[in-house]
Amino acid sequence: MLPPDPASVRALLVRANNWIGDVVLASPALHALRAHYAGARISVLARPRVLAALEGSEDLDEIIVFDDRGRHRGLAGRLLLIAQLRRRRFDLAVLFQKAFEAAALAAAAGARRRYGYATDRRGWLLTDPLAETDEIRSRHHAQVFLDLAAAAGAPAEDLALRFPLDARDRERARQELARAGIAETDPLVAVHPGASKTPRAWHPERFGQLAREAAKLVSGRVVVLGSAADAPLARIILDVSGALGVDLTGRTNVREMAAVCERSALFLGSDSGPMHVAAAVGTPVVAIFGPGRP
Repeated sequence: MLPPDPASVRALLVRANNWIGDVVLASPALHALRAHYAGARISVLARPRVLAALEGSEDLDEIIVFDDRGRHRGLAGRLLLIAQLRRRRFDLAVLFQKAFEAAALAAAAGARRRYGYATDRRGWLLTDPLAETDEIRSRHHAQVFLDLAAAAGAPAEDLALRFPLDARDRERARQELARAGIAETDPLVAVHPGASKTPRAWHPERFGQLAREAAKLVSGRVVVLGSAADAPLARIILDVSGALGVDLTGRTNVREMAAVCERSALFLGSDSGPMHVAAAVGTPVVAIFGPGRP
């Protein structure tokens, strides 16, 4: 079956992934959908934890928050969400998220065409299922999302990763850096020691050694980013690096962290969402990958 005629698609539903890094990797595919279905209203269904990677994006018209721990919890909550979706009368749904529930919600919402990978035993719920072969699983995640958008009729010409930042994010990051004693002219080496899974996290002592050498190269200072839980790692990194560095763990939200990365000369990290965010804002990245495919 051929993809829909763009002129026939007035409302398009995109199911976003549940992790910041995956949402960033899917951003070129979302941009391709926006370019191809320029006349459609694009609604993105997303969980609260990934909103920072979507709010302010020019490639969507609306974010529908999937509050699965609040108003959309349980059967009654899911029925409420389905009613919200049905009111929008979607002509097309593109499901970047691969779970059964994503396809079930799109079908229950009445989306006429439903594109997604035939994973999690959900192929029968999709009008246009794509087989996830070993060859596809071996591809970079960003390419997997691009292949799905292309199947839905939206081939990509612009492959750049995207992360929406605005002047407020940059100003809050500047203020946080200033409070830590960092001048606007100081070159920075940003370090994020956390990882999406513990086995993928590199040793903090080695990050400290790498940060020390990187800071010498750029004649700059080390800034350690992450959640408050990463503070013990930050102390080790700063102790080993011996550089004039600062610990910003627990002191920035995702968008402020992205703005610090944008301002940095280099980002050092493991396989994590912030690593993808740093790449999306144009910062040179050195990433250490552990078990798993990049």
